[in-house]
Amino acid sequence: MEPQRMQRVRRIVAGDDNPLRRNIDKLESAVMASLVIAFLVAAPLLAVAAVQIVSAAGAREVAAQSSWQPERATLTQNAAAGIIGLDGEWDASWVTARWTAPNGATQHGLVAVGLNARSGQTVEITVTETGQPTGERLSRAGLIEREVIAAVGAPAALAVLLAVVACAARAAANRRRMGSWTKAWAVFGPRWSSRR
Repeated sequence: MEPQRMQRVRRIVAGDDNPLRRNIDKLESAVMASLVIAFLVAAPLLAVAAVQIVSAAGAREVAAQSSWQPERATLTQNAAAGIIGLDGEWDASWVTARWTAPNGATQHGLVAVGLNARSGQTVEITVTETGQPTGERLSRAGLIEREVIAAVGAPAALAVLLAVVACAARAAANRRRMGSWTKAWAVFGPRWSSRR
C-alpha cells in the first residue's frame, strides 16, 4: 500500500511518463505543488511573526496606558439630549461634560454615559496626561484575543493569496492548452471533415 501511495505522490509532483502529458501540464503540476509546499512552510512562520507583532504592539499600548488617570467628569447635558449609537454603542448616550485634566486645565468633550444620566451628575472617566478622554484599557484577555486573530488571520490571508496565484496559473495553463488544441485542430480538422 505504501509504495503505491509514494508512486501517486511522485506522479503528482514530478509527473508521470505519459507521452500525452504536455510540458504545460507538468509545469502546472509543479506550480501547484510548489504553492502547497510554500503554504506549509510559510503559514506557521507567518503565524508566529504575526503574534509577535501584535504582542509587541499590545505591550506598547499597555505602556502608553500606564499614564492614564481616572478623573471625575460633570455632565453638562442629559442623556436624552446626547448622541445615541456613536461608535456602535446603542446602550450608551454620548453627552458633553467637563473635567479637570491632570495638569489642572479644564477640559470639555463627549463622554459615554447610561441612557438615564442627568445633567450635573458626575461620572468617572479615564484621561491621558493631557486630559483627553480615553477608551477602555487593553486587558490581558483582549490582548490574547488579538493574538489569536493574528495567528489565524495571517495564514488565512496567505492561503487566499496563494489560491489567487493558483487560479491565475490554472487560467494561464488552460489558455495555453486551448491555444495548442486550436492550432492542432486547424491542422488535423480538415482531414477529418468531408467538406472540401
